[in-house]
Amino acid sequence: MFSMPQENYYKRSEIMANDPVMRRYPVAGTIVKEWIIPAKEYSAFTMRRGQTLRFVDIEGKQVPDLVCFNEHDLTDHLNMGNSLLLNKRRELRQGHVLYSVACNPMMTISGYSNEESYAYGPMCSEELNHIRYGVPRTRNCRDNFALALAPYGFTQRQIPNAFVPFMRVEVEPDGAMEIKEPTSGPGDFYDLRAEMDLVVAVSNCPQERNPCNGFKPTPIGIIIYEAG
Repeated sequence: MFSMPQENYYKRSEIMANDPVMRRYPVAGTIVKEWIIPAKEYSAFTMRRGQTLRFVDIEGKQVPDLVCFNEHDLTDHLNMGNSLLLNKRRELRQGHVLYSVACNPMMTISGYSNEESYAYGPMCSEELNHIRYGVPRTRNCRDNFALALAPYGFTQRQIPNAFVPFMRVEVEPDGAMEIKEPTSGPGDFYDLRAEMDLVVAVSNCPQERNPCNGFKPTPIGIIIYEAG
């Protein structure tokens, strides 16, 4: 069903990470690779167990959607329902674990300068955007993931729900949810440590019709490092 691509890294319009904002917070280890995903674009790559993925918000108020898969069994993918149940929390914080559909630990939240994240809903898609905003053919995270993961044989409907650092969603006492502008600023980071060898895909969320990116999608920085 799935095939491994010839290269372990796939990207869209990669920009080398020479922006000083990437170093606002020191990296506690040896950098393996770093780059910047342009506004509205995507990447897919592999990580080794023990490596850490750092997201860096370059301009502020930008959210990256993340999905991941066991590199040695691509059917074992991120499952946010299991993650919420096993952590016994709706809002995940440092030390909490992202689990797979088979309840295997995939990534641990190991640090951040901004704790906001979103873990309990679907990503934007062509269908959702059309229903919510009446606009067809919009850029969206589900399409981005399908493009990023095409070398692995995935299609749109095989993409699991994502984990979204920096995203801010307020839940009212009556259970109503409302998307708010992120509170992250330039240089804020969010770290996730791999607990197994992973295939990771990132959609630098292209949504511009609600406040999740401050109505203006901007670049996101990626740093993969090994603890020193």
